[in-house]
Amino acid sequence: MIIRWWRAIAGSNEVLDQYADHLRRTTFVEMAELPGHLGATLAKKVEGEDNELVVASFWSDFGSSAHFEGTAFDDAVVKPSTQKLLKSFDLKVEYFETVVATGILAPEVAAV
Repeated sequence: MIIRWWRAIAGSNEVLDQYADHLRRTTFVEMAELPGHLGATLAKKVEGEDNELVVASFWSDFGSSAHFEGTAFDDAVVKPSTQKLLKSFDLKVEYFETVVATGILAPEVAAV
């Protein structure tokens, strides 16, 4: 399983709520229709200021994680309306290959 990882700063709780609603209504719905998509999550840092966020999406393989438009494979795809909303955000995404997992992720991961 491939994890596509991206970070941002939402600033206020209001912005966090708006961004979460945007993901719930549009981005996550669109991703769910793509082949190889296994799920996605928005998480915020438990202790900290400015609502530091991580968006992680899960893909069956590296090829299926390449559905995003951009000039390079690791370019973050951030719509202009989202750019205006967030305080800051990464311009690049990171990819991680799952080596071993347990719990809800385990059935999707082959033994290494």
